[in-house]
Amino acid sequence: MTNSSEFTDVLQSRDPCVSNGVVISIDPIDPEPTPIRKEFTLEDTFHSVHHGNSEGFKTLTAFLCLMLSAFLNFFLLTVIHDVVPRQPLPDLTFMIIPQQRWAWSVGDVLSTVSSVVAFTIIFLHHQRWIVLRRTFLLGAIMYGLRAVILGVTFLPPSFHNRDEICQPQVNRTAMYGMEIATRFLTYVITLGLTSGQDKILCGDLMFSGHTVVLTIMYFVQLQYTPRGLVLLRYIAAPITFLGIAALVVSGGHYTMDVLIAYWLTSHVFWSYHQIFEMKKEDRPQAPLSRLWWFWLCYWFEADVADGKLINKWNWPLEGPQKMHAIMNRINLKLQ
Repeated sequence: MTNSSEFTDVLQSRDPCVSNGVVISIDPIDPEPTPIRKEFTLEDTFHSVHHGNSEGFKTLTAFLCLMLSAFLNFFLLTVIHDVVPRQPLPDLTFMIIPQQRWAWSVGDVLSTVSSVVAFTIIFLHHQRWIVLRRTFLLGAIMYGLRAVILGVTFLPPSFHNRDEICQPQVNRTAMYGMEIATRFLTYVITLGLTSGQDKILCGDLMFSGHTVVLTIMYFVQLQYTPRGLVLLRYIAAPITFLGIAALVVSGGHYTMDVLIAYWLTSHVFWSYHQIFEMKKEDRPQAPLSRLWWFWLCYWFEADVADGKLINKWNWPLEGPQKMHAIMNRINLKLQ
């Protein structure tokens, strides 16, 4: 009895043990170690700050890549407009459905709605920087491909009443540089949305940039929405495909423009996610690593954990605290 009492006194008098930076309390009644708190070292803090800065820098770089691709598209359109022929190509959809110019505004509106929903999901995602960076990169890849195709093959405008819709072509004169600059600035300011303009530049057809945006935003909603939010996915699908259909019905794009855009975007999007959700050591040997954009994106994914991201939401700001509580309740319901 005395030995047991002395042993208990010794245990109670000892300071908590420290193991790997974790303070551990030993209870004589319950001998299982209980972690109390984590003691962060200066090295841990430096690693956390460095990782955060790296993620922000990579996201900014991805955004600049997207802007470069987009501006290249805008510039090419300002030049191509004066080069493309004016006689439209035959299209099966145009033979069946008369062109409806009002449908172009519908396509713009649905593209905007889909983008707002997708970026809201990104904003609330607990890995928002990774998702945002991937969205920028995928947009940069697709618009880079589009710029190459725009620059090598010139398709005539698909509008039947092209003279009423397309701006007149300009001869290359001494003032041509100023005309190009004005067109380019207009497209940068409007981000390529032309539904409010009386006459537009024509010629950026193969492939449809609006369809690229609609498709990427749709896939972002599919990939990064919490599992329990099934209703949003059912809403996103008709918005996407009605928007694509509106682009063709308006006469703004040939049917092949939107089909090729959807096909290419879907392949690039899902190939990207398939390969970068693999284990890091397996990626360079995977067949998809032979794709031309793989090594361009490899650096951006170097610090991302293996596997698919967990789709949880959190409030990205410090306050109000009520929003953090709401996000926690939403996560419990949606997982």
